[in-house]
Order: sequence, then C-alpha cells, then structure tokens
Amino acid sequence: MPRPVTKRAVSPRQIGPDEKYFSKLIGKALNLLAILRVAPQPLSLNEVTLRIGVAKSSVFRILYTLEVSGYVERDAAGRYALAHDLQTWGRGQWLSTLLKTADPLLRELNREFRETVSLAARFQNRIEVIALIESPQLIRMGNTVGRILPPHASSLGKAITAWQSEEVRERLLRSYGVHRFTSHTITDEVELKKEYERTRERGYSTDQEESVLEGCCFGAPVIGPDEAVWAAISMSLPKMRLPDRKAQNRMIAAVRRAASRTGEVLRPLARGGP
Repeated sequence: MPRPVTKRAVSPRQIGPDEKYFSKLIGKALNLLAILRVAPQPLSLNEVTLRIGVAKSSVFRILYTLEVSGYVERDAAGRYALAHDLQTWGRGQWLSTLLKTADPLLRELNREFRETVSLAARFQNRIEVIALIESPQLIRMGNTVGRILPPHASSLGKAITAWQSEEVRERLLRSYGVHRFTSHTITDEVELKKEYERTRERGYSTDQEESVLEGCCFGAPVIGPDEAVWAAISMSLPKMRLPDRKAQNRMIAAVRRAASRTGEVLRPLARGGP
C-alpha cells in the first residue's frame, strides 16, 4: 500500500485579501473535497489535517458536516473518502443522466397505467424523490419532489435500501428512524431484514398500506455501475383500484422494465461512457 503524501493541498485559486465576499469556511470545505478527490485511498482525520493545514477540531467539524450532507463517506476504520456517487459519476452528471433517461420511461408508465409514477435516488443517508408524474385520475396517490422517503415503509425506500450493504442499510434506517405509520408498517428488526431479503429475491419491492392507509406501491431498483443501486422507480395507486394478481404482475413487470432500461444507460458511465 503506497504511503500517503503529506504535503498541503493547493486551493483551486489563490484568493486575494481584498476579496471581502469570499467565505473562508466554504473555501476550506471545497479544498477538503479536492484533497479527498485526488487521494489514492481513504484518509484518516490526522492525514486530512496535515494536508489542509487547518486546526484538527475545525477539520473534524467540516468533515462531519460534509458526511451528514452526503458529500463524504467514513469507513469502519474512521477514514474519509469522497462519497461514492461523487467519485463514480459526479453528482451533476449522475442526476442529469438519471433524470434524462428515466423521464420518457416514467411518462410511458403513466400513459399505460394512468397511475402515479416516481423516481427516487439515494444521497448518502437519505432517499429522496427527484421526479414524478401524477395520475390523471381524480382519486390518486400523490408524491412530492424533494420528499425524504422512509427506507422501511415505502416501495422506493425498500427498493434502494434492500440492495445496500448492512452498514449502509443501518445508516439509512438510523438517519430516518423506523417509525410506524400504519398498523401494516414493518418496524421489527428481524421482520424488516426478511422483507429486504424477499425484495432482493423477487427483484422488486412493495408497499401494502405501510406508509399510508389505502395506498399501494410497487418499486424496482435501478442497478447502475458495479451493480450498485442508487435509484429506484415506483408506481403508486389507491387500494380501491388495485387489480387482480395477473394485472398486478403486469404493472410490476412494467416498473421493473423501466428501471432496468434506466440502469442500462447508467452502467457505462463508470467506464468512461457518455
């Protein structure tokens, strides 16, 4: 393993003393991200402190804020690295490609089934809705872009969480909290683990009145580079319109197909694709 270099990082641009609007704190955070970006391996707090030349207590506060905000990850040994989605694709490129690819597929699902369809993505410790098309029907399941989803009680949350490592699953659950929304919500640790196993085995997730009464959802993971799951697609409908099993299977197959097609476009990005 190569020994880490301990020289201080250089800021992207030298800031003159007359630039009164420059935020030193933000500058330090950006410099820290630049350090992690070029590091050949995760860095300890001491190693980061040596590189950036700032007090250790300040570095810790910045790292903690970046970790909570989803820009930095910390491993079991307490070492820091750039968050996976920033490392692999770059946050902007990833979101842009994901949204552009999924949009026509969501519209196709919405036209065919006339139900609400949504796209969600994981940002470190949270799962967030980033796109949706609501059902044109008067009685429908609603959603909101920017909504933070429960990883244990929503089809999108389950579809993403089920494919994470145990450490990431625990972090997602701990960050959101395992709250009971209805009498159908799974809150028992053992039962929830079984639910994630079932989700992986069958390739899709369900929400059977677990997040809201009279609401049903089907979700499927978007499998990206290195078989990682960072997003999911779902279809939601009122229980009163839930069709027979054969029709449900057709809905599920369509959602899985849309998620699979989205993943096919995203996977080459890690190999320097478009």
